[in-house]
Amino acid sequence: MLQRTLILVDTSYLLASFYNSWEEGARGQLEISLATVVHRLDQVAHGLVDQPVQRQNWYDGIPDSGPHRYQRTLRVIEGVQLRAGQLIEWGERRTQKAVDTLLVADMIQAAYKGHCADMVLVTGDADMIPGVRVAVDAGVRMHLVGFGWDSISSALRHACDTTTVLDPRTDFHDAMQIRVLEGPIPPKVRTAAPRPAHPGEETRDPEAEETVDMVDVQLRSDRAAATTVADETRQTVADEELAAEAEELAADEEECAAIVDDAHREDPADPADRPAVPKPGQVPPAPRAEPPAAASPASDEPTANGSARPSPSMMAPHRRPLRSKFVPLPEEVWTSSGEQTPFDVGQQYATWWYEQAATEEQRDDAHLLSGGVLPPAIDRPLLQFACQMLNEFTLTEAQRVRLRDGFHEGIRAVLLKHR
Repeated sequence: MLQRTLILVDTSYLLASFYNSWEEGARGQLEISLATVVHRLDQVAHGLVDQPVQRQNWYDGIPDSGPHRYQRTLRVIEGVQLRAGQLIEWGERRTQKAVDTLLVADMIQAAYKGHCADMVLVTGDADMIPGVRVAVDAGVRMHLVGFGWDSISSALRHACDTTTVLDPRTDFHDAMQIRVLEGPIPPKVRTAAPRPAHPGEETRDPEAEETVDMVDVQLRSDRAAATTVADETRQTVADEELAAEAEELAADEEECAAIVDDAHREDPADPADRPAVPKPGQVPPAPRAEPPAAASPASDEPTANGSARPSPSMMAPHRRPLRSKFVPLPEEVWTSSGEQTPFDVGQQYATWWYEQAATEEQRDDAHLLSGGVLPPAIDRPLLQFACQMLNEFTLTEAQRVRLRDGFHEGIRAVLLKHR
């Protein structure tokens, strides 16, 4: 048996864990660098077993329309094999076919042929248990890696030799970034193309060489370049944020100056308070003693009339945190005394949703929500709000059942009150 490690990754489980670690309003703007994730999984495998990694097999279903961008990226990363099944789409519902079966088959085949001595399995699905038991009987050490204890089957943990739980937001912080789509866009300065030094030479268009895709990173010994790609990406995002803040601050200062000028024009000084102009040969009167004005801690720059100039930050509009409009803030709903249960949180969200987020058509059909399955447009924000209120990363199945029961009860109470 060769002393090396094989990494098997359930792609849908990994991507879902990464997206679920963010608020729903930020998931559409999340970008994941799979090259950095591959490099990080290599480090995790070396931390578990000090031996070389043979390869990483990523398992996912490809839809009839063709592979998506993450699947195309996995195909070009060195040392990674995309093992594809089929993805069947029925409206908004998606089902994978022959993906878990392919993973179990590769696991058993590698174990009996002696391709590796250790396997790192990145999944939480209990369907892998038969393959794990066969590989363990063949002498392979199985190491389970998951994201959150609630997302891993307890029977699968018991079947493996070791279990490692990672947090996407901390252990893979270099692999994720948020593309903020709000706020001013910094202007792009275009430079003129240089003239050719000699006739017949062609000039290179710098814009034609710009690419928006993530740079592919080498694997194993030269996978360290993934850190460089992440650093360059963070620097680019930081430069864009600094440019946006500078432009916003300049706009606020102009607005403050305009407000101060308008106040001076609309509220001229009282003629009685204006200093008298002395006549020829007359001694000017001494100025009246006035109490010193309290210094404003917000600004130190005086204006023409001696008053403190307002700070632009005080006049800047309040910005709402980046999140979905269907998820309330904790202070926007009533809170019960003592420790809250999922049932209480479901009742709170039902009241807030009916009064704040629901449309007229949804209020008319609210009686259909007093029981049964909740639509995804309501169920997903409800789960996100419950994680915020209960300070949980994920919810167990029992907590989700109690949460939805509380929502049903809250809707019934709201309908009885408005009847």
